[in-house]
Amino acid sequence: MTDISILITRPKGDELELTDMLHELNFRVIHEPLTEIMLRHDARSAVMRSMAYEPDAFILTSRHGAQALALLTELRDMFVLCVGEATADTAESLGFTRVSAADGNVAALADYIKDAYDEGSRFTYISGDHVRADLAKLLPTMEIERIIGYEALAAEALSDTLAEQIRRGHINGVTFMSARAASIFMILITKLNLRDQLTKMHAICLSDIVAEPLHTVNWRAIHIASEPTLASLAACVDNAFNNSYSSFV
Repeated sequence: MTDISILITRPKGDELELTDMLHELNFRVIHEPLTEIMLRHDARSAVMRSMAYEPDAFILTSRHGAQALALLTELRDMFVLCVGEATADTAESLGFTRVSAADGNVAALADYIKDAYDEGSRFTYISGDHVRADLAKLLPTMEIERIIGYEALAAEALSDTLAEQIRRGHINGVTFMSARAASIFMILITKLNLRDQLTKMHAICLSDIVAEPLHTVNWRAIHIASEPTLASLAACVDNAFNNSYSSFV
């Protein structure tokens, strides 16, 4: 394993797949969630009202959406459309029996729905309070009801251990999968007066939009994954350090 340490900022439990990928590439991995997921028990009545209108399917774009849906209804036989295999695996593990998966991003999910359903089809979208893409805009000919099934609460501070690792230059790269996580990180780094340390660190982002909050300071480099998938993000980490390792201090 190399001496290069990569920080993952995803919520607890969401880091596991990326951690495994980076370990296979011989990186050290440190995990510090920048948000905490809280399921919304009070959304049960909204889900029950939506089901009364018999939607063609429920849409899930994260494993937390699957967990929220499982919490909010005892039924498991409705059609469930998932953004990718990881979300579909979670849905199936929770007992849902009619599950389909797209290719891992919201745009691919929207294309899947356009191909598989007629205009005017009805869907219930179980999401968090913050979403990366507006499915209603991506699917203007469909009826999309969005129900917030969980919240992602922002961390108020970085742990003392992580702050000290950053001060000592022990964190070489940080991965970001959402613009919100990037924004939270920049706020917390600023509180600790550690912005200057970012000049020694690489940021590896899922997309250009995710990277936007990071441009207020000069990182050593900001890298963008070629596709908005975990595999592409892991490859981007590998490429970033393979290309710069000889000069990395």
